[in-house]
Amino acid sequence: MKVQVQDLGKLRREMQIEIPFDEIRGEYQQVKDQLRNTRLRGFRPGKFPKGWMKSRFRSSMAYEIRERLFPQFYSRALQSENLIPAVPPTSLNIDFDEKKPLSFKVELEVAPTLPEIDYDKLALEEQELGEVTDKDIDDMLQQLRRARSVREPKEAGVVEKGNLVTFDARGTLGGEPLPEEQQIEKSEFEVGGEFFTEFSDAVLGMAVEETKTATLEMGSTFNDELQGKSAEFEITIQSIELLTLPALDEEFLKSYGHDTEEDLRKAVREMQSENKKNNRMTDYREQLLPQLVRQLEDIDLPESSIAEREKALKEEKNEAGEVLTEEQISQRMEAHRDRLRRDFLVDHIFRSAALQLDEATLANRFSNAAGMMGLSAEDFYNHRYGRVMMNSMVAELRGEQTLNHVIEKLVGPEPANEASENAEEKQATATEQE
Repeated sequence: MKVQVQDLGKLRREMQIEIPFDEIRGEYQQVKDQLRNTRLRGFRPGKFPKGWMKSRFRSSMAYEIRERLFPQFYSRALQSENLIPAVPPTSLNIDFDEKKPLSFKVELEVAPTLPEIDYDKLALEEQELGEVTDKDIDDMLQQLRRARSVREPKEAGVVEKGNLVTFDARGTLGGEPLPEEQQIEKSEFEVGGEFFTEFSDAVLGMAVEETKTATLEMGSTFNDELQGKSAEFEITIQSIELLTLPALDEEFLKSYGHDTEEDLRKAVREMQSENKKNNRMTDYREQLLPQLVRQLEDIDLPESSIAEREKALKEEKNEAGEVLTEEQISQRMEAHRDRLRRDFLVDHIFRSAALQLDEATLANRFSNAAGMMGLSAEDFYNHRYGRVMMNSMVAELRGEQTLNHVIEKLVGPEPANEASENAEEKQATATEQE
């Protein structure tokens, strides 16, 4: 295979790939053999109209090249030239004949060369790893009990904190209805819980089928453009249910794989300790990423990706069905540029540090996602949406591992089970003192 690369400026490259006839002859022959087995109505086996074979060969071979051969040879050519593509090829020309070599002319944009990270300019506000308290454990046990709670209709009375409510809420802002996707219909939430917090106080004291009007400030239930604004809602209660939590008895404990409450509390303590470590690392990553991206503000970015995103934004509409303003387009374009910088950074550090994807964590996350869909991991992966989710999880995990690698350089590695071990020692000491 012959490969020639021409620099077209910035990140653009033109790659000429030629596959010798001897190497491609078998592929040509395979397509011709398949065509010879084609049976046409009105013709004996192996007989075809004049020119049919040549015409069909070109169309069949062109399909075979684009779908199977080009990706194979393109990958080999990139490796041989040590090129990392930034985006899919921006153009592809194929030249072939059944008695000639196969050649491709490809235009692409490659990943930019990144500057060395200036670690002296990176700073993290270090977070103390707090101890897991008895209240933390009690709160988690309460969540576990809620997960196994029994629901039953509240036959009489009004909405109280802790009830499960199904409700409708039709909102208007400045006299105009909210977009349909922001209207609430037959939605369910626990009053005083973490969802639909805007409505918790408003529904207190209401009865089934009762309707009231309330002016509420929109929060996390609504999209970014509506949050912080006050709207008038017509609220109707559809149903009220009581939640009965199970006792911490033998049946409940065994449902979580433990024999005693002490064993369950110990497992919860370990899980909470791990959660605190994960939350601290999440906080570090959120601090670190913008600082790293700022160090890449001057790198070249793939023009085709920028142009494609800008074109899409000019055709996009906001939640109100209006064309985006120039300011909105500008903000979203800068966010797109930052995403590109982040992706190039992650890929560069992951490769240069020779990091390996944490396959166990990936498998666990994917298995959990499959379980939420009621599927096995294998069945979920065989579904198109499952493969999309897998790719997304791989990208997310690569990003986490890359940032964790940089964090370790700044604050040192995370001691294994530090918090849980300390907490267990303190718990054991307290028990002995009692």
